[in-house]
Amino acid sequence: MAEHPDKVESPSTKADAGWGKKLFIGTLIALLGFFYWLLIYSGGVTVHHG
Repeated sequence: MAEHPDKVESPSTKADAGWGKKLFIGTLIALLGFFYWLLIYSGGVTVHHG
């Protein structure tokens, strides 16, 4: 019978493994900054009836 390796290597290398987490954290910070500007800094969302 053929022996099965205990650990199968993934196609991505260790250098590429951190990009998903960094992209998620960066997007989260950008969204939090945008909503801070939209709702707090600019005075909130108001509806103007004209």
